[in-house]
Amino acid sequence: MYKNYFKVIIRNLIKHKLFSIINILGLTIGMTACLLILFYVNFEKSYDKFHKNNQQVYRLRYERTDQKGDAVKFASCCPPAGLRIRNQFPEVEKVARIFRATGTITNGEKKFIEEKMFFAESEFLQILRFKFVSGNPNSGINEINSAFISQSIAKKYFGTENPMGKTFKMDNKVEYKVTGIFEDIPLNSHIKFDILLSYKNLLKNFGPEVEQSWGDTGWFTYILFKSGADPYAFEKKLAAIMDKEINPELKPLNLRMDLKVQAMNDIHLNSHFMQEFEVNSDKKTVNILFIIALFIIIIAWVNYINLSTARSLTRAKEVGLRKVVGANRSQLMFQFLLETIVINLIAVLFSVLLFELLLPVFCDLTGTSPTYFSWSHLWFWQTISIMLFAGIILSGFYPILVMSSYKPIAVLKGKLGNSTKGISLRKALVVFQFIMSLVLITATITVFRQISFMKKQNLGISIDKVIAIRTPRIKDSMFGNKIQTFKNEILSKTKVDKFCVLTEVPGRQILWDAGGIHRVGSAENKNYQIVGIDYDFANVFDVKFVSGRNFSRDFKTDTASLILNETAVKWMGFKDSESAIGQKVSYWEEIFTIVGVMKNYHQQSLKQDFEPHIYRLMTKGRGSRGFFALKLNSQNIETTIATVQSLYNEYFPGNPFDYFFVDEYYNQQYKSDEQFGTIFGIFSFLAIFITCLGILGLASFMITQRTKEISVRKVLGANVSGLLFLIAKEFLLLIVISFIIAIPISYYFLNIWLNSFANRIDLSIGLFIFPLFIALFLTGITISILVLNAAKQNPIDNLRYE
Repeated sequence: MYKNYFKVIIRNLIKHKLFSIINILGLTIGMTACLLILFYVNFEKSYDKFHKNNQQVYRLRYERTDQKGDAVKFASCCPPAGLRIRNQFPEVEKVARIFRATGTITNGEKKFIEEKMFFAESEFLQILRFKFVSGNPNSGINEINSAFISQSIAKKYFGTENPMGKTFKMDNKVEYKVTGIFEDIPLNSHIKFDILLSYKNLLKNFGPEVEQSWGDTGWFTYILFKSGADPYAFEKKLAAIMDKEINPELKPLNLRMDLKVQAMNDIHLNSHFMQEFEVNSDKKTVNILFIIALFIIIIAWVNYINLSTARSLTRAKEVGLRKVVGANRSQLMFQFLLETIVINLIAVLFSVLLFELLLPVFCDLTGTSPTYFSWSHLWFWQTISIMLFAGIILSGFYPILVMSSYKPIAVLKGKLGNSTKGISLRKALVVFQFIMSLVLITATITVFRQISFMKKQNLGISIDKVIAIRTPRIKDSMFGNKIQTFKNEILSKTKVDKFCVLTEVPGRQILWDAGGIHRVGSAENKNYQIVGIDYDFANVFDVKFVSGRNFSRDFKTDTASLILNETAVKWMGFKDSESAIGQKVSYWEEIFTIVGVMKNYHQQSLKQDFEPHIYRLMTKGRGSRGFFALKLNSQNIETTIATVQSLYNEYFPGNPFDYFFVDEYYNQQYKSDEQFGTIFGIFSFLAIFITCLGILGLASFMITQRTKEISVRKVLGANVSGLLFLIAKEFLLLIVISFIIAIPISYYFLNIWLNSFANRIDLSIGLFIFPLFIALFLTGITISILVLNAAKQNPIDNLRYE
């Protein structure tokens, strides 16, 4: 019996090739797209899960709130916080602090600027369990001048030699001994580093008194709680301590400080605070992609239901004959169920093969790694199982009921026709497909328009043909004089038009954040972002002044002067920019005079609003830990850069020449948005393609059912355009209905997404009309091909036996 079932199934698949191909192809594409998207979703959700006891690890961060309740939220904390909780709270098992480091690492002739470095307490690697190749992670950096390095750094500086016990220098000052080597940090870690340095070196640099400074920031503090501990009850205990000991001292400044705990597993998708290690992903983005995956697989299932129910009319005689020879309804249902299982199994097998082939390409596109995937991953087999069983039940149940319910007498007499319910269901499913397709097309266009809008907007600053060079970390007693001489040489011997020194170039987060700043006579303190600049910053970047003046060498008092941007003027409570000029500002109990107000410009991407900036003059001798910014002439840029490099090496020997174009660096901020847009676009196209497959199948079936009618119309003189309209009009009506329903859905959800941007596009009517034209065009092309093919047939062949 089963052998007969399989013979019938194979015979039907071969006999109806077009429908079989459309069904299997649609399901395969839907399942493959779903697997790829869920791979990305699971990768994003896997961050930091590889650590032992990851659910018990929290990050301690702090918030600074002014008297109006406006809070600045930091990912980091103050150095004393970790000390206070180390032995004071029984629910805490371990605490560790780390601090960012940047420097020039040298080993012989090899020298590079390294940014992925941290000073770390030894307990850090007892809380976050990264894999070690050699060395003791528990005690290897206890001693001063000791360091752990990654395998990549080991190869970079030591080649094939064993680096254990060998040394390297940082900024040509401190010699560190390699006491451990760890595997490269996985991509799905919120913190990525190449070198860990002994925390004792940090204390030597800053002095032991920094351990008691509640005013310092940048210390990232990790806590491992004991099993069963309540981190948020612990947070309340911290609040009580802060209110008792710290906040009374801040009250005269109208500030308060709060310590907050944050689950490590929540950082990557939910943490967007100041001083984050990197720009984290967004949970909304991940959820949107998950919804797209559902859309695509549902569209594929809807196709299967539509084509199967439509085809049921052509198989009615088969059902009637089987019932006449004794087959009961349950046997027929089993046969059709088996057919559904076979089709879904074939689609699953093809989708697994396609997933394996496309995964490396998809990973390049999304910035993920194929090494994350393993055939042993539970999510993969769960997804396969759900898609298989859900596909069999959802896409097979209704067609099976329809086909097994036919009455043999009616079928064999030829009295079976399209039921009103069946036609209505198919139309409703087509409308559903078109709604999802129109929403996805509209969303794709919106995403790309928003990205284009941000990249083309006037930043309020000129970054074209500007290169940034990292300032030297290795310097001598003549460093200050060398900077000015180097600058003069650059301007006189190269095609560089302008030159300045600054702490942060546009496109980088300003890490120098300060509170305790207020206008003299006002008790209101707020937090401001501080930028160190020299006299020529405004000239290099073509920044405009709203009022006042730039820093000038003609004014010796400018070392005690400040320039504000327009947002900072508002934050300080001045009526306008003019009224701020000449006013006094208390900056950590030092008095400064406001001499100018710069027009707002976008330091970072247009996703963010203007931040309050205060500009301080970088005096002679400063310039370490910042950038040289050079405005290039448009001629011979490569030659100019080579000359600049030669002069840099001459004036600052031992320092690597590390430069980048500011405009390219700035646009890297949109890389994740562009990746999201590309992913969105590709999978939206796949959803539309599957919908078109369904239209192809349904239109083909409709033409087959109406072959005789078309032939009669041709005999009576109907032209091709008339026949095309005959078939297309039903689909055109369904598209218009779908369009009317899709508009409010698209508008609502896209408005929510766009509202997360400080600078956004408006949703115009054209944005919704264009997807309608795409849907009409694709449907028209699909139906036209079929109608033209049908029109070529000789009507005599179809009417010969009538």
